Amino acid sequence: MDYPKFQPVARFILGPQGRSLGLGLLVSGLMVLLTLFPLGQALENQALDLCYRLRSIQAAPENLLVVAVDEPSFQELKYPWPWPRRLHAELIRRLAQNGARLIVFDIIFADATTAEDDQILTEAVKEAGNVVLGETIEVARDPRFTRQVLVAPLKSLKESARMVGLSMVTPDPDGVVRRFRVRLGGRDTLPAVVARLAEPGAPIPADLTGLINYVGPARSIATVSFYQVIDPVRPLPAEHIRGRVVLVGRMLEASATPQAQADAFYTPFFGGGGQLMAGVEIQANILHSLINGSWLRELPAPQKLVLLVAFLLLASLVLGRLRPLAGLALAALALVFLTAVTLLLFILLRFWIPPVLLGAGLVLVYSGHVLGHYFVEAREKRWLRHAFDRYVSPAVVEIISENPERLELGGEEVEATVLFADLEGFSLLSETMPPKNLIRLLNEYFTPMTQIILAAEGTLDKYIGDAIMALWGAPVSTPDHALKACQAALEMQAAMARLQAEWLARGLPQLNARLGLHSGSVVAGNVGSRERFNYTVLGDTVNLAARLEGVNKIYGTRTLMSENTQRLVADSMLVREIDLVQVKGRAQPVAVYELLGTMPPEGIPFWVGLFGVGLELYRQRHWEEAYRTFEEVLRLRPDDPPSLVFQERCRIYTVSPPAHDWQGIFTLDMK
Repeated sequence: MDYPKFQPVARFILGPQGRSLGLGLLVSGLMVLLTLFPLGQALENQALDLCYRLRSIQAAPENLLVVAVDEPSFQELKYPWPWPRRLHAELIRRLAQNGARLIVFDIIFADATTAEDDQILTEAVKEAGNVVLGETIEVARDPRFTRQVLVAPLKSLKESARMVGLSMVTPDPDGVVRRFRVRLGGRDTLPAVVARLAEPGAPIPADLTGLINYVGPARSIATVSFYQVIDPVRPLPAEHIRGRVVLVGRMLEASATPQAQADAFYTPFFGGGGQLMAGVEIQANILHSLINGSWLRELPAPQKLVLLVAFLLLASLVLGRLRPLAGLALAALALVFLTAVTLLLFILLRFWIPPVLLGAGLVLVYSGHVLGHYFVEAREKRWLRHAFDRYVSPAVVEIISENPERLELGGEEVEATVLFADLEGFSLLSETMPPKNLIRLLNEYFTPMTQIILAAEGTLDKYIGDAIMALWGAPVSTPDHALKACQAALEMQAAMARLQAEWLARGLPQLNARLGLHSGSVVAGNVGSRERFNYTVLGDTVNLAARLEGVNKIYGTRTLMSENTQRLVADSMLVREIDLVQVKGRAQPVAVYELLGTMPPEGIPFWVGLFGVGLELYRQRHWEEAYRTFEEVLRLRPDDPPSLVFQERCRIYTVSPPAHDWQGIFTLDMK
């Protein structure tokens, strides 16, 4: 078999794009499975209900009127349910006399009552000529089987009516009525029958299933009580009825009497503190949607799945090319955009796209990429340590060759200055650059930095990935160890500037060197076994130098030193105090200084002193004065990062001051 021809495919599958594609497919598969379970459907339905509630209430349709069999009607008419059919006949006559366009009953007149009452109602239906009656389907259960039974109006009523339609609603599995169907069980539903009569040319597909375009919560459609229409003393004015399609049905609270049970259902508005909606008003909302063609559209199930998979695959491929912070910003922006598009489509175009699984899938895709990023970064760091941490400086080799006893395991306590240097932006670069090119770049960085350290009589302790640890004062004692370390730090930053220009010309991203220096007591010696050892220094001085390198990220600085180092170089180096910080693991706060350069002949520049004034005002809790002082510093030294940091703190503390016992100390969360 010709294996080489499969190598490009293997490289793609194992490469960043292949991993992104695989993650996208995995998350897509999970989301598709979730759509098949009640949880996924419930989440999307909750989002749909929220859109209904966020949308403003629509204008009530002027061509519809609901006549409610309600509590006030029971109190006025003094009849138990079911009412005598002569009352319904009287209602039909009044509505017909007042010009009702259609009279629709969401009430099933299935059983015979008295012959006289049935005859009166039949004659009223026949005389009006515009009455539409409801029928329903009930489930008949038998120990042996279950079957559906059509419950239709009396034959005489059915023959006298204009049309008959199926008076049923179809709740979703969670019991909420969101959707309607034009046909159920092979029969036209009541709203579909009435819509075709009211608007003969209305394009209503026979197999239509859609989302109800609710006008609003319960009682949003014009409603009057049954008794108001037939009241002989104060009848309802004709203009309330003329030209309207009138729907008659029950609108009751819950009742213990089976014959008077409330015909009420949950709607999307119930979850927002709304009421149950009567079945007759739901039918009116469906009818309004059909007459105006305003029902809410939604994608068919296959297209929803295609959209879900395509969206998550694209998101995974894009996020896989970004660093975590940029990916977080893009993912958050995508979620906001998805929410906005969902609402706009729903409100303006009456189109529903389920957003929850899209958003949840996006979060999972981003989380997967973040985990993968840190896994790959950790793997790269281990590889780099294995490749570079065996470096031994010539100074150590010379000391060992002249003093073989130093090969004995152990150490001695000495005063030294420790320097840590790290490349800002290296992690992002290591994700995208081939290892061969990455090693070349590191060598280009390490070479001048190492030369500077050794030229300044320093000892290169080790390379740790892209970091450098160096020291002055061991293994050879150096009285001016702090000064030599600062001079080396300045030269390293100058060399870094030259490297940046060279890398920029080659199209590489900008990398910055962050340095941390601390002077103090260390234990220097060989650490390891007799067969394999490493000359190094240990102690709190080393730990603090490493932490100061990381503190640069907070203040936007490049080289920070401790107060110990500052005192040793105060006459030779230009520095400014940055802050008083509390680091984890130390009982006392540490004063942190930025190394700016060598001390100029004319002394400390004005802006450096002005920054110190601002820092003192900040510590005295004079936030506004401190803010203005840092503003003056920025005029003299535009875009000074520490000044911007303290301005932001002043803004925050002006609104939410620190505790009364605050002593100007900034606590670091980082180790």
